[in-house]
Amino acid sequence: MTTDVYIHLALRGLTAMLALAAVVFGVMRAVSVRGDWFRRAKRLVGALVLLGIAWLAVRDALATIARGAAPETTIEAWGWLVVDALVPIFVLMLIEGWRRRDALEARLAEQSETDPLTALPNRRGFAALGGPALAAARRQGAPSVVVAMDLDRFKAINDGHGHAAGDVVLRGVAAAIRAAVRGSDVAGRLGGEEFALLLPGDDIAEGVSVAERLRALVRATVPHPAGGDAAVTLSVGVAAIGAGPAPAAIDAALAAADKALYAAKQQGRDRVLVAA
Repeated sequence: MTTDVYIHLALRGLTAMLALAAVVFGVMRAVSVRGDWFRRAKRLVGALVLLGIAWLAVRDALATIARGAAPETTIEAWGWLVVDALVPIFVLMLIEGWRRRDALEARLAEQSETDPLTALPNRRGFAALGGPALAAARRQGAPSVVVAMDLDRFKAINDGHGHAAGDVVLRGVAAAIRAAVRGSDVAGRLGGEEFALLLPGDDIAEGVSVAERLRALVRATVPHPAGGDAAVTLSVGVAAIGAGPAPAAIDAALAAADKALYAAKQQGRDRVLVAA
């Protein structure tokens, strides 16, 4: 075989190998996509196109071997052959660009639903996670409750010891919440010194038990910046989630739990009350 044939076969082999590598890469990226069929389909279509390119390259290489001569006779034809070899590289770069964009979008979405100080879901994240959790409990015919919590005299901590000290307290409370809840529970910082829990599958008695355990845990483990006998305490309200669409039902229960929470503050703070 002539030099032209060897060059032709080398370029076709390179095209086939790059295309097959891109197919594997595209399929792996498609499998890694969760819950977005359009993005997954886009990667699978790209993989199928590349598979076709690899097949055409192999078929052309076999035909060249059978003929014993390269079909390219002009500079333009050789140029297109090089372009064919570059197509898989371009598609690989495109798939990687999609992956990076998806990762950025996911990171931005997570940041928009996460409180940066405590790493708990914020109000938006709490609502986004609470709906599916409530729906899962309802499918099993189980009740659910919300727990609204507010730190007692938190303004005095900020005013007397500085916002940095207040941030340490908030992070400590968040850590206590994470230690006290199950993986199926939804916890969030709704704003300021207010936190909330959604306990799917729990009734009022179980919700009160969780709230009391968490109240005691915060008092025992979160140090007050004043030191001595000063303690970080919570006032807590518990309310059952009623019927109706999940977002409205959760909001109504939170409103009821908030009323119980403020009643707890009026009765002396550092206690758990059930919504009437």
